[in-house]
Amino acid sequence: MDSSGTEAPGPSELARRRKLAGARQERERERRALLISLIRTKRRAKELQQWIEAHDLFETDEPNPELKRMLDWARIELDTLNAVIAPARVSEMLRDRNLFPETDELADPLGDPAPRRPWGR
Repeated sequence: MDSSGTEAPGPSELARRRKLAGARQERERERRALLISLIRTKRRAKELQQWIEAHDLFETDEPNPELKRMLDWARIELDTLNAVIAPARVSEMLRDRNLFPETDELADPLGDPAPRRPWGR
């Protein structure tokens, strides 16, 4: 028993809690990586949209066939990027990767356990 009168967790319980803590840390890394990826994709889509709009202004009575083909291609690229960041697609990715579950099976009501080697030893 510890000083609070409760029984101290055994080695297997501590190992289970450390495993949960490791899984939570990994999930946090995945969450951050996905968020960074979505932000970058959104930024690329915005920049591409601006580029398309700027070059659409230059269309004249004498169309430049190469530029028109490039603009057509860029619009397809933009559609692809927008599909990736669409809310429905993001929700699907979150669900598939189980990054924000309704019931968190990795939760530990006691919090993270103490490190195996306190003080970096």
